[in-house]
Amino acid sequence: MYTERSIMLHKFYSSFMISLLLVFFLGCTSNGPVAVGEGSKIIGTVTYDRVPSKIGVYGDVKLDYDNIQAKTAKYVLVKALNENNQVLAETTTNEKGEYVLYVPKDTDVKIRVYARMFKKDVWNVSVVDNTNLKSQYVIEGSLSNSGDGISQRDLRAASGWDGQSYSASRDAAPFAILDSINTIMQKVVRANPDIVFPNLLVNWSPNNVASGGDQSLGQIVTTNYDGNNNLWILGDANSDTDEYDDHIIIHEWSHFFEDKFSRSDSIGGPHSAGDSLDIRVAFGEGFANAMSAIATDNPVYFDTSGPNQSTGWFMNIENETPENPGWFSEASIQRIFYDLYDSHNDGSDNLSLGFKPLFKAMVTKERNTKAFTSLFTFITALKSENPLEKNAIDNIVASENISPIRDIYGDYRTNSVQGMYTKPVYRNLKTGKWVNQCNQNNFGVYNKLGNRTYMKIKINASDIYTISAKPYGGDYGDPDIVLYKAEYPFKSMGMSPLEGASSDELTVNLTPGDYIAEVYDASFNNSCFVVSLNKGISTLKTTRNVQKTMAKRRPRNMPQY
Repeated sequence: MYTERSIMLHKFYSSFMISLLLVFFLGCTSNGPVAVGEGSKIIGTVTYDRVPSKIGVYGDVKLDYDNIQAKTAKYVLVKALNENNQVLAETTTNEKGEYVLYVPKDTDVKIRVYARMFKKDVWNVSVVDNTNLKSQYVIEGSLSNSGDGISQRDLRAASGWDGQSYSASRDAAPFAILDSINTIMQKVVRANPDIVFPNLLVNWSPNNVASGGDQSLGQIVTTNYDGNNNLWILGDANSDTDEYDDHIIIHEWSHFFEDKFSRSDSIGGPHSAGDSLDIRVAFGEGFANAMSAIATDNPVYFDTSGPNQSTGWFMNIENETPENPGWFSEASIQRIFYDLYDSHNDGSDNLSLGFKPLFKAMVTKERNTKAFTSLFTFITALKSENPLEKNAIDNIVASENISPIRDIYGDYRTNSVQGMYTKPVYRNLKTGKWVNQCNQNNFGVYNKLGNRTYMKIKINASDIYTISAKPYGGDYGDPDIVLYKAEYPFKSMGMSPLEGASSDELTVNLTPGDYIAEVYDASFNNSCFVVSLNKGISTLKTTRNVQKTMAKRRPRNMPQY
């Protein structure tokens, strides 16, 4: 990024590299800015090369470089600069990619376009190169005399593709990313015209690869939202590029939306359509997949990758054959979301709510729910906002083998998953009482169904309380207890401190209200514990720091993929 008193210059890159901007301070000039309507008028349209996707005969997906399309760059920042790089005028393009600038007459001027979508006090989204000190991507024209009338200067961000490979700067990529984000943002704006978006920084580079390590070197693991107003986008040619995969971009932006406008309790981690997932993960990923289809009005979700970006995959959000359907499945949740939204009614889908009711449920009751965010909390909120549509909503939910949702906790579940019985979604833990809790890794570890048990706690009197977990039966594990106050923003109040011990407990001061405890085995064994809640101080001796232990064993800002 740079201010009005600095400038970043392009640096030529060889194959697979992109424009580099360097900073130096401006000199003075006598030809300063002019008022709007005075001087010479420059008009133009900003476009970028959009590479569409194409489904192959064998069901693979590739980028179709034979049909590159010129698309307009909407709401991006445009500046007019003189030969000393002083800013003479600035504006943003409109929804058609058009701009108008007024500059001094008979002055050498060039136009610079920033990969930054900007509207004062409404949105500010910038695409930067995380492998080059977060430098701002731009394209610019050459110096030319402004004359004394009207001149037109159109600018185009090229893909850099020569028919065989990326042999030139991939200038179009940052603008393609912005356009995908704009697509979903405008859907949200239509639902709430007064909405104000937090600043968002999009980190993209052709050096961004699918490996972990140093993000400043491009080692970002995968395209993700990190919970800190950052998107990270893959750009490694012939491996995995995501700049033209609009569904992928919108999916990650949807995690940003959950974080800033609704609520996400997801613990992140790996997931796929057929998994039996932790309810928080299933909801977050299913919602984000559905949002990509809702924003584009295209249920075909794709991800291109491989040599020449030609061996990707796709799925149909609306009518993919159900695999392991249920309230624990991201695939079921994405189909439910899209069926609630779309106007194509079929089978059990006889409802077309559009986006606004879904948006309203997410930003109001879903945001403030007392349970972890899940399909249960969302459907409960949606039915309360749309009471006349309860039966139609239940029918859509039932199409995924899910019985009617009656409350935010998912009570009345039979909990039979692939023929296997799982514990109730939430258990009740009362003061002076105990419950048996068992952990299962039958469906995988960390973020899969059965790995964690949720417990509802109601405190009636202020006091010191201790939640304990001790081994039950022959299989010993490493219990962890995390406690949450059941109110927005639903942040952890603390975590039991011991590592590698077969018993653990958490002692905290509690005031009257509702709480949720999450209990799991940190070693992810099939183990059982007796979990109790009592007034009084901990009896287990520990000198470990709770916050350090928590950060070590359960990252608080784990990226969402």
